[in-house]
Amino acid sequence: MQSLGFSFALIPVLRRLYPDREERSARMAEHMEYFNTQPYFASFVLGAAARREEDRATGRDPGADPAEVKKTLMAPLGALGDSFFWGAFKPLAGVVAVVALMAGAWWAPLLYLVLYNAVHIGLRATLVFAGYATGGDAVALMARYNFTRMARVCKALSLAIIGCMLGSVTAWDQGFMPFGPLPGILLGAAGLAAAMGMTVLLRAGASPVKLMLGLAALCLGLALGGII
Repeated sequence: MQSLGFSFALIPVLRRLYPDREERSARMAEHMEYFNTQPYFASFVLGAAARREEDRATGRDPGADPAEVKKTLMAPLGALGDSFFWGAFKPLAGVVAVVALMAGAWWAPLLYLVLYNAVHIGLRATLVFAGYATGGDAVALMARYNFTRMARVCKALSLAIIGCMLGSVTAWDQGFMPFGPLPGILLGAAGLAAAMGMTVLLRAGASPVKLMLGLAALCLGLALGGII
């Protein structure tokens, strides 16, 4: 899935280490084997693979195998990255932007883009050097960045902010969300009930995608009916 992009990113390193075209092509072919992980954490593996290629080409460690470090890291880093970025930080950035929108900030979408991109792009650049320096030592990576703890903190912040949003939804500017015939207090209660209901369904194994589509259809129907 990501082997083509991974190999392309390694081209500058391989050109420097293997001047002979045939040898360089052989090394490129090795990196075209299956590789797939969380795309942001792939930069850590990229740095580690570059270090292994350098060790092998310079004779510092003739037995160094870049394919081994790729196979070892891609699954755990994929799970860790999905948990942190997709399950924790991205929702937090979205919730913060929604709060800014409710406060009347027209630049709320830009806030989301700046907040999210600044973190993940900065981390991707840093992880390349971390992977090279450690040679792919995941323990050192976790010691430097406790992603599991940061994911818990992001989720807790998201839930706290959502709770504040539900409590203040009745005071939301009419220009953003006309309540129509439904009283504000009932709308707030309905939002809280919907959030709790979806939480129960998710824990029971319901499909997140189906829940999102169902919620979107419900909101559209209520808006067309003049209820919200």
